[in-house]
Amino acid sequence: KKPLRLFGATYYSSSWSSGGARDDLIRHSTFKIKASSMIAAADIELVASLHTRPDIPFLAEDGERQTSLIFTVFVMAALCGTFQNVVFNVIKTVYYSHYRENRKMFLKTAYQITNMTVNLGLGAYGIYHFFFSLPVMDAVPITERISGFPEFAIFGAIQVGYNAWALPIGYYFMDEPMSMLGHHIAVLCVGSISCFGSFGFRYHAPFFFGVIEISSVPLSIMNFCKNNQELADGRFPKLFPKIRVVFVVTFLTVRVLMWTPLIKDVLYSSALLGWTCDTNACRIGVGSFWCSVMFLTLLQFYWAFLIIKAVAQISIKTTSKNKTE
Repeated sequence: KKPLRLFGATYYSSSWSSGGARDDLIRHSTFKIKASSMIAAADIELVASLHTRPDIPFLAEDGERQTSLIFTVFVMAALCGTFQNVVFNVIKTVYYSHYRENRKMFLKTAYQITNMTVNLGLGAYGIYHFFFSLPVMDAVPITERISGFPEFAIFGAIQVGYNAWALPIGYYFMDEPMSMLGHHIAVLCVGSISCFGSFGFRYHAPFFFGVIEISSVPLSIMNFCKNNQELADGRFPKLFPKIRVVFVVTFLTVRVLMWTPLIKDVLYSSALLGWTCDTNACRIGVGSFWCSVMFLTLLQFYWAFLIIKAVAQISIKTTSKNKTE
């Protein structure tokens, strides 16, 4: 008798063929469907109650807090621009004899160093809160995950300021691809709602605005090595292969394995919130948030596909080379 494992229960071939197990399976499946429907109905009722709150959706509840967050956005954008300009001038001063023919490369290097610095800070800040101060998701009601945790609005403010600086720089000076420009725009949308909205889904801010940025640190180093290949190969010949491995591991871990179960809750919660909206303004706001989150999720999976494809190609080339030798 071969065991058959379905829906958490074990059946055997003899009982399956007799029809008894099929009936048990049908009853078990029906129970799971009914239980899921009851949970969804309860969640809808809870989420719908958020719309009866006296505060206005998509506006900060506290005027003083709103002013502070707006200030943070502008300060962050200004800091990024200032830091990039300082790094650019340092590189220009050190390698002045090569400035004219390498101006664009110097600017791109300063941009990458700025990105790496911001991503490292956000990643470390997010890791601290995600692992040490954030309660377990199952212990937090869905309404709190949607409208609570105002202390994490700072993550959205930092991301809005950072991407408000990165979008024009990336478009006018860095020749960034459309996917990256779309990423900046989507983060500006999601970050603004998380930062200034009453329903900001801030429970997940430490992860999606913080932890995931740690994977961008090795990416910035990789881009630096690619754009300065002669310097990297001459002074750090083993850096690129090693940092590439670090990037692949961190990206797939953080932006696929950890991302997927958490983003399901964001998409589910925001879908319920949009479904229970009673005004067009609410539907537009929540709809733009949901679409931006979905776009960012598909973008992570697309990038992950490209990474896995590149790793597979490198493995095939290495295997073929070893066989030839």
